[in-house]
Amino acid sequence: MQQAGAMTAHPLATGYRWRLALVLGISLFIGYLDRLNISFAIPLMAQEFGWSSDEIQDYGGWLMSLFYVGYGIANIFLSPLASRFGPRKSLLCIVALWSLFTAMGAWASQWLMVFAASRVLLGLAEGPHFPMMAQLTKNWFPLNERSRANSLWISGLFLAMLAAPFIMVPMMETFGWRAGFYILAAAGLLITWPLIWIWVKDKPQQVANLHPDELAHIEAGATETTSDTPSLRWHQLLRNKSYLAILFAGMMNNVVALGIASWLPTFFTEKKGIPYEELTWLVPLPFVFSLIGLVFWSQIGDRLNRRAIVAATGFIGASVAIFIALEAQSLWLTVVGFSAATFCISAFPTAEFALVQKILPGDSIASGVGLYNGLSTMIGGGLGPVLVAPIIGDGSGTWIVSVVAIANGLLLLTLYRRLRY
Repeated sequence: MQQAGAMTAHPLATGYRWRLALVLGISLFIGYLDRLNISFAIPLMAQEFGWSSDEIQDYGGWLMSLFYVGYGIANIFLSPLASRFGPRKSLLCIVALWSLFTAMGAWASQWLMVFAASRVLLGLAEGPHFPMMAQLTKNWFPLNERSRANSLWISGLFLAMLAAPFIMVPMMETFGWRAGFYILAAAGLLITWPLIWIWVKDKPQQVANLHPDELAHIEAGATETTSDTPSLRWHQLLRNKSYLAILFAGMMNNVVALGIASWLPTFFTEKKGIPYEELTWLVPLPFVFSLIGLVFWSQIGDRLNRRAIVAATGFIGASVAIFIALEAQSLWLTVVGFSAATFCISAFPTAEFALVQKILPGDSIASGVGLYNGLSTMIGGGLGPVLVAPIIGDGSGTWIVSVVAIANGLLLLTLYRRLRY
């Protein structure tokens, strides 16, 4: 009997669903590098095109923000269409298109307007990525595993932030910044696309050799969390106070997280006078702590079953850490501040999609997550590089980043009072 128990424990702990989440994490890792490449290209583009400090803020801010405009539009309007095709087919199409538009950006870089258009198209291509991964998480994982499942594939985002300087800086410095775009386009087609083709299935019932115990475990969790609430339309979602609360929380998270991540390489080169080649070791340091934070906060979230409180605690702590980082005169204190901030901010992504999945009925997951991710990214991500741009200027207005962070913490506390989750 003990031997049989040991055998049945294996598929529950290391089953197919966890390998599927790992593949999603790899897809997000490469996809997020496609977003981040512009952050490392801007200092080199400024040298090549002779941009002034004001032009770096203006052109760089718009090139980063335009991606999120396309990304948000696609989340809102293309996610329902992608849901009809199913997550697997949609992900295969998404990867092919984002690879194409990444390469297009390098090819069209001599024409600023065409280059800007390629950033919008890249955003449109990547838009349904998160909603499809959220739908797969809902299909494959019981409620009590979703913080860890979401964290597993979301870790691809933070790994990309950590690895990007090691990959992009030497590559762009040696071969030119356009090489980073072409190589990432190839990685999407040669790595991400085959992995999705082999491993991703829309539902557990479609895997012929899935262990019966794992299937029973998944179906039992799905039965416990199934809602009889009909699918909700956008206007109904936007009247749901819990949905609005997590939506505004997502916007403020993106203002802070994406704004800082977008400008961090330029902040070190422009404000701290760090040579470009030294970004290889300097930029990744804060994001090491984001990965530690993902593990830490996801375990606490699943153990306490209080995701909103976990996320609120993280943002309140982040507001203090960001203020220290931006006001510090010494480089080491700046790095410590940013490291503490990324550790704290990582509490939000461990709770974010679990909260959205909790609020939405099953039939509304793809469209609801698409609307959430679209508006939160288009508005928050679009405003982030613009609102955070003062950190590379004369220093005035940098306080707004900490204010947004603490406001988000307070909003998440009110969300907990509504959901008790």
